[in-house]
Amino acid sequence: MVNNRMDHVFDEIKKAKGKILALYFPVGDTILNGAECEWAGTYFEGGCTVLEIGLPNENPVLDGKTVADSMERALSHANLDEIFRKIKDIREQYPQKVLQIMVYYQVIEKIGIERFADICHNCDVDGVLSPNTPGESMADLDRALNRYHIHNLRFSPFHLTKEALIDLKANASGYIFQQAVDGATGAQPTVSPTVGENIERLKGAGIETPVLAGFGISNAQQIKEALAMGADGVIVGSAVLSHIIKGDGAAFIKSLGEVTRGL
Repeated sequence: MVNNRMDHVFDEIKKAKGKILALYFPVGDTILNGAECEWAGTYFEGGCTVLEIGLPNENPVLDGKTVADSMERALSHANLDEIFRKIKDIREQYPQKVLQIMVYYQVIEKIGIERFADICHNCDVDGVLSPNTPGESMADLDRALNRYHIHNLRFSPFHLTKEALIDLKANASGYIFQQAVDGATGAQPTVSPTVGENIERLKGAGIETPVLAGFGISNAQQIKEALAMGADGVIVGSAVLSHIIKGDGAAFIKSLGEVTRGL
């Protein structure tokens, strides 16, 4: 695959011995008050490496209440066409930043894999993560996205099987999302040692794709724990939404960015 922004940015971070910070972005959610571009700037200024843009879905089975509620709010007043327009606006304003879509397969299936890939290309995103895409459809999604040099990101389950490890070694690109909790998203008291064991298995298998720990990572201390376990970065979702609602979202994002930059 021809390098895209994600590859370039990750290479620069690796050279600088830094870490990757991917943050969930609730496009269409009313908590952003229609100011998606301004909020995207707040994320990037705070140290966000990857803007993980969540496409709302009616049945977000992998997500906890915070993200599920966010998706419900987005669906209450915005359709997918409007949401894709917002993503295009973000790209136009931040042409060099890493944009990624997080989407449930039900959404892709409704649109159609080929048309979905066309839309992603039109929005000029760098990666797509669809953690519940069935195995028989993953190769088709690979081909459709690879046509536009968009990474079809892989999800590494908490209970990492031999079969999943084989697929990750053969097909992982961009980054690997390592599930950090046994269940849905949401804040957790600490990072499970299983995360470190899974990261060790992935890297021990010769996988060089960056591994990011996500699900349940909700504060600076947990970021430090995940990085100490060998993660190349982290993904934070529910906690960011909670702090935006609370009113201190910008300060919270900045605090996460400081940790990943080693400040």
